[in-house]
Amino acid sequence: MNHLFVFLNADTKWIASRMFLFSVSTSSPLSVLCSKFKHYMCRIPICLCLLFCATGFTQNDGWIDKHEDENYSARHECSFVQAGVTFVMFGGREDAQTLDVYNFKKNTWQKGGKAPKPFNHFQALFYEGFIWVIGSFETNTFPKEIPATHVWLYYPPTKSWIKGPEIPENRRRGGAGLAIYNDLFYLVGGNTMGHDGGYVNWFDLYDPIANTWTILDHAPHARDHFSLMAYNNKLYTLGGRQSGGFGGVFQPLIAPVDVYDLKEKSWTTETQLPTPRAAPAVALFNDELFVIGGEGTKKGPAYRIVEAYNPKTKQWSPKAKMTHPRHGTQAITSGRGIYITGGSPKRGGGRQLHMEVYNKDNPHGQTIALTKLQLPRRITFKRNTTRTILLKPKKGNTGCFISSIVLKGKDKNAFKLKTPHHLTLLKHGSSYPLILQHNGTNTLAEVELEITYNGNLTTSSKLLLD
Repeated sequence: MNHLFVFLNADTKWIASRMFLFSVSTSSPLSVLCSKFKHYMCRIPICLCLLFCATGFTQNDGWIDKHEDENYSARHECSFVQAGVTFVMFGGREDAQTLDVYNFKKNTWQKGGKAPKPFNHFQALFYEGFIWVIGSFETNTFPKEIPATHVWLYYPPTKSWIKGPEIPENRRRGGAGLAIYNDLFYLVGGNTMGHDGGYVNWFDLYDPIANTWTILDHAPHARDHFSLMAYNNKLYTLGGRQSGGFGGVFQPLIAPVDVYDLKEKSWTTETQLPTPRAAPAVALFNDELFVIGGEGTKKGPAYRIVEAYNPKTKQWSPKAKMTHPRHGTQAITSGRGIYITGGSPKRGGGRQLHMEVYNKDNPHGQTIALTKLQLPRRITFKRNTTRTILLKPKKGNTGCFISSIVLKGKDKNAFKLKTPHHLTLLKHGSSYPLILQHNGTNTLAEVELEITYNGNLTTSSKLLLD
């Protein structure tokens, strides 16, 4: 029986270039090894050599073609996001309202619920069991696409789309960057006029639990066709351009990386993107911000290039190029890999499939389980009193998005809801105090409390006077 040993020269910068491998019998005395490799043995402990072999901690700087069943729509200017044990692709220029859902455990594609709008140029996010669309265009009429008027959510367990709150009219735009941090959505940049010069440096906060929209301080640079990433109490704007400006549709590109410190509540420009480009995908992987692909100003192929920024050292490093050039899609970090598919293979319009993964194809996720709200069948009141009913999600592992809470029946005016009661998110594991007041003298009240949530689910309770 033979063992494989690895000896490293600790003085060298590139470990792999000074690696010595040899096989020895288990009966060989260690002194033989020391005499032959004394120079290397004295520079690195044997235990470190064995640990290196056993753990294999090095990152595989390369891309792997998935070669999965490509039974889905080729598209670009779309979103690609993980939801449970699935990757979901939707929106874009092509077949925009179709949801293609890849189950990575079964290695199969299937269709999801049809989107209500042809969303395009957006950065979708998965949060509390929902896929969120904020800062998108909702028409595909180039070059004057119209921004979406509302927040939209998709709930995978029921394949339901949910119309969320209206976005303030003076803050609507598409092509914006979206990130979530501490249960709050942050929306940066975007374009109010499609590709026709309406690029902005706006910065907004949407609280889905309180259902509030707050305008924050502008970012240093206006941009669209970029992505936003949250990491270590900061927001990073990566890539982008000013579409429809003095340079036309494809320029100028925006190289500065604007960073917002969520604790200090201030903007700085921390670094410059080594290869300025629009519509790259971004991913957080091994504490580095990967900027993947994108498009430049010249007609021709999209970029294959990948560059990573280390926020701790504030240094950029080149990574292995993708197998396929692409722009206008998203990347997913799952398990020990970065997954990407779709996008255009050339500047401007184009489409493709070609899923590939960086480092290792080993995605992780938890199956999304349907969550329900449950009310008591009857709630009794004494005349002219107030009661608090605690709403709690039951079973499942997602939140509940409440679309409406209404009072129905001929005596509904005898009761009043005292708390905000629609278009709010109830996180999984939390509770929502619903305060009801009886304000009448009717002793034969016929009133029903009905809650609509998570798309098409309802629960109800009869309100009675004691």
